[in-house]
Amino acid sequence: MPEETRRRLAEDSPESAADFIRRSAEAVRARGEGVGTQRAQRLALIEWARGNGRALAFSHIEQFIRVSEGAEHVVFHDPQRGVAVKATHVNRFGHSVIAEGASASPLEYIQRLEFQNTLFGDEIRIEGVAFDEAQIEIITTQPWIVASPEHPSPTQAEIDVYFSSLGFLKAELVADVPLYFHRDLGILVADAHDRNILRNESGALVPIDLVIGRPGSDLLRRITEQLDTTLP
Repeated sequence: MPEETRRRLAEDSPESAADFIRRSAEAVRARGEGVGTQRAQRLALIEWARGNGRALAFSHIEQFIRVSEGAEHVVFHDPQRGVAVKATHVNRFGHSVIAEGASASPLEYIQRLEFQNTLFGDEIRIEGVAFDEAQIEIITTQPWIVASPEHPSPTQAEIDVYFSSLGFLKAELVADVPLYFHRDLGILVADAHDRNILRNESGALVPIDLVIGRPGSDLLRRITEQLDTTLP
């Protein structure tokens, strides 16, 4: 692979961005300027975007075909590249698995994308970051999934089997809200319902928008207790 291609792929990968944001945010806070974690991570995210030529205008996504809007993203389709383009809602970075009802920090969100790529073979890339003095949103791309025309939505039982095949255990702290936890990796997956997992035209299940991360200590304790109680 040519060096230029390797460099481009590294720059727009969630792994590369997460590493930069983590180090840069820690450096900002170490200077003792009274900057909180969220603010330091936002500053680091903007620095990453500027340094990698990925500072975008808020109007950037308007060139694509709007598809839907959910609790975390506005979703567009770019048929020329064959990708879904997602923009986080302004000044929000999706849900967190640190605790129930928690919102993610910029770093948590980027790490979530990294987990999605690593665990589920996705190819999420960071298109860029749109920002001004008061607002910020992250814009990403991932391959466009052509859903099965007959059965696009898997059943919950099929989703359970899918995660089990990957080594995840199902935990239900709240009725009808399945969580999947990988003990060896210490990773929790939430929001794994039939709107965020599609059956593609080949019949395979494909996660497209999961909440993934490492749970906080209290949530981890509750999950572990529930699994120890219910599993043989």
